[in-house]
Amino acid sequence: MSRPARKTSTTKRCHWVPQGYLRAFAADLPARSKIWRFSKEHSLKGPELKPIKKVAVKHHLYVRLDSASGKRDDSFERKLSELESWFGDPVWRALQTDMMDLSWEPLRKMVALLVAVMQFRNPSHFGIYKDIHRQFVELFSGEGGVPSVIEVDGKLHEIDVSSWPAYRDATEDDLKRGWIDQISTVAWYAKKLMAMRWSVVCADQPTFITSDNPVTIIHPSLQFKGIGNSETTIMFPLSPTRLLNMDNRHGEPGNQYYALSDDGSSANLVIWRHANEYMFSHRHTDEVCAELIANAERHGFA
Repeated sequence: MSRPARKTSTTKRCHWVPQGYLRAFAADLPARSKIWRFSKEHSLKGPELKPIKKVAVKHHLYVRLDSASGKRDDSFERKLSELESWFGDPVWRALQTDMMDLSWEPLRKMVALLVAVMQFRNPSHFGIYKDIHRQFVELFSGEGGVPSVIEVDGKLHEIDVSSWPAYRDATEDDLKRGWIDQISTVAWYAKKLMAMRWSVVCADQPTFITSDNPVTIIHPSLQFKGIGNSETTIMFPLSPTRLLNMDNRHGEPGNQYYALSDDGSSANLVIWRHANEYMFSHRHTDEVCAELIANAERHGFA
């Protein structure tokens, strides 16, 4: 008599910053199970040494509720878990501490896809997705309704408006389904990242922090101008001693490693400024914040 198949539980806890990534910034070596966390919200607790499994996590973030069956579908969360296994790959580990050939295509493909997915899977991106939906609904719910024809580059294109009611009345789970579909197709974005100029800043001692929004896109105007803009830079902390920079300065040498020229506070300030809420660090965040304040004082901002 055969045994009944074991029931697989549906994933409940979904981490938007992978635990495998955060372990590089762990405070408790060699266990690598805890990390310092500090919030921008003054009403919350001060610095906390938290288990990595309890940070950057939200229930059912990538788990959709099927309207027909009433059951939750965690297939995408499991797909993300497979991708996250790359954070344990020897190539990734070498990138965190060594000086690898940044022009090596397999390396660029791996890193570009991890960065692209981490950017789009962030809850802040879901907020943007929902805000765009809200704006469209507000725009086309008036007297004019949804246009049946639009003009693009001087050409008229007919629009099938039959799906508008379903889009207009989308539930939270409907929107989550659309967001997940968007994350699933970020290969196009990864290709754009691969085409940028890459360089890595190296620190002699563990220096760099990360956050709950680790893909930091910066521009001198303090506005988002697109990653193809000549002045756009993307910062991504690889480890406390390695910071990846991607930009479009193709007139300068690419795939280079540069020694950190200061105490790292300038880079950490940018990373902290772009965090959703939390700073994550291998060292006590009071020490990090003291360096940020000293940096501001040196530049006349404090």
